[in-house]
Amino acid sequence: MAIDLYWDNEEQTILLAEIGKEWEWDELHAVLKTIKRMSDERQQTFGAIVDVRNGLHIPGGVLMSRESLTQFKRLMQIGEMGKGPAVFVGMGDMLQRVVDTIKLVDRKLVQDVYFTKDMDEARQVIYGRMADYQQPASA
Repeated sequence: MAIDLYWDNEEQTILLAEIGKEWEWDELHAVLKTIKRMSDERQQTFGAIVDVRNGLHIPGGVLMSRESLTQFKRLMQIGEMGKGPAVFVGMGDMLQRVVDTIKLVDRKLVQDVYFTKDMDEARQVIYGRMADYQQPASA
């Protein structure tokens, strides 16, 4: 499989998905379903880091096709599916434009989704956001 899923911390609250060069949409959605299932089973909030620095390709080869935009919209739901924040590492400018287009259609879809260029920044963002999730809600 071209997508590997690991824990990024000992507390098992942050998942790291490393996406290789050759992957298919079905593989990606299977990983997202695994994250959601784990979150539901444990009844806890997970954060996710999705690392695409190893070379992201678009299955089907056409970035701005209707199918690709639909799949990216589903991908951006990772935060909602896992009940927590998500950070994408190494998306690149072209893919960032796709996400910006999705934001115009549905800003709520990407409200807790972030983009960074490297893992240090990704960890800083995700651990900070997870700390916010752990804070008790004020009355």
